Amino acid sequence: MQNQRNKSNIPYIPLLVFALSCILSGCISSNSDGIRSAKIAADPSILRVGVSANAPPLVYKRNGKLTGLEVDLARKLGRFTGRQVKFIEVDWDKQIDALVNNETDIIMSGMSITPARQYRIAFSTPYLRSGQILLVRLQEKGLFSTGIYSLMNSSYTIGTVEDTTGDLFVTTNISRAKIKRFKKSEDAVNALINKDIDAFVYDAPMICYYSAVNENTKLTPILSLATEEFNAWGIRKDDTKLLVQANQFLQQLKDEHRLHEIIRTWIPYM
Repeated sequence: MQNQRNKSNIPYIPLLVFALSCILSGCISSNSDGIRSAKIAADPSILRVGVSANAPPLVYKRNGKLTGLEVDLARKLGRFTGRQVKFIEVDWDKQIDALVNNETDIIMSGMSITPARQYRIAFSTPYLRSGQILLVRLQEKGLFSTGIYSLMNSSYTIGTVEDTTGDLFVTTNISRAKIKRFKKSEDAVNALINKDIDAFVYDAPMICYYSAVNENTKLTPILSLATEEFNAWGIRKDDTKLLVQANQFLQQLKDEHRLHEIIRTWIPYM
């Protein structure tokens, strides 16, 4: 939502090509389960990574194992810092609390930078530029040809995920529509399939993922960004060492032209 530094180095999603090339992003599988609501004491040899495993292709579970872009990057960050990675599953709306309370060391869960979040925590340099788009039923695509603007002054029922930037955008900007909030993105997708909502507003990578995996149920993304957002990793403000290391790690990936390559593995768009 906020313009950030180093934009020219941040991969972003050209939505038309991206949507056409969205595929099941399960090509690399983690061999470790996340520890649910665990209390792991702070340890300089351990990197406690807070994840919410409901945001494919960034963080999700495949065959019971954590996987996704953030899981891949977390493992590489662990090797870069010389720390053993421990994934801790945290409810999305508790991620910042868990970090501030020193229950995790870093949030790597598809979190975008917002002024409200910056008030409480620090962020690494962004690694991905994205935004909010719509997921709708294919046969109704023509009703939403202008994307988010199709929802203005309408009586549509819009699905969002609680405490996300998509939820904030819809709540702030679309006054007449009925909003139905969900705890999990999968629940919003099922509501769309079952015609309980008319459109689902969520992050572009996830929307295109759900479009791909629900091809048989004929869901399609609307390729018009409502917002410009920057995904980054949340770190406690007093943990300057980890913040510096995370930024050095990202810079190294960019310098070696590996960041785009890793992102393409999970979000194919070229």
